[in-house]
Amino acid sequence: MSQEDILSVVEGTTLAVHVPGFVHPEALASARRQLFDHPDRGSLSQAAEFKRIGFAYSEISDSASRDRYHAEARTNIQRMRDLFAPYASPSDVLRLLLEETWAAGAGLMHVEGRKAFIGICRYQDKNVDLNPHTDALERNLPAEHARRLVAQLSVNIYINIPRTGGELELWGAEPGEDAYRHLMGGRTWGIDREKIGPPVEVVKPAPGDLLLLNPRQIHAVRPSGDEPRITLGHFLGYYGTDRPLELWS
Repeated sequence: MSQEDILSVVEGTTLAVHVPGFVHPEALASARRQLFDHPDRGSLSQAAEFKRIGFAYSEISDSASRDRYHAEARTNIQRMRDLFAPYASPSDVLRLLLEETWAAGAGLMHVEGRKAFIGICRYQDKNVDLNPHTDALERNLPAEHARRLVAQLSVNIYINIPRTGGELELWGAEPGEDAYRHLMGGRTWGIDREKIGPPVEVVKPAPGDLLLLNPRQIHAVRPSGDEPRITLGHFLGYYGTDRPLELWS
């Protein structure tokens, strides 16, 4: 993954960048044995049908949850390192790759002097549909920080993929917040597929692969037919070619 790859997604000339085999097979096999039934699996605050290890930035809803996110950030990073030991955590490998690849470097996002967590492990269990949606950091950021963000990218690293289902759907459309709220209608989260038609691209990654995409564009994941879909999720904040990338989960 190069600086040109990253810019192509920022500028919209590329829908997604697919890096096969990003995770070493031995590291992948070791982590999968632990992750399937890990005792630290918990429900996502805003959607209990989705499970995760770690606490996501999207779960911040008030000052208490914001304090919790930052207080647990270092512990959650170490938890994911321990899960992949003695191999390198794929999230750490990603951080090093971006630091080496992006001319201005890359590092953890800082918000009001506190560092972010990176490397959340997400589970999509059998028959759970991740409906079409967009992700926007500004929904959870303090207002003064949000104003500086130029673009947001997502990096998903795939640990387990079901034999049937689990495909990533991409629509290539980036609605503004007002348009997105209108598409949501009365839903608390996501969009009905009937409102937006078929996706322009469907991707079935393999375990160990990495995908870079623009999460402000509408995307979804089809229900898993058998095994859980397990991914490591990361966001990148882009502030211009002369500024470091910021990372968080």
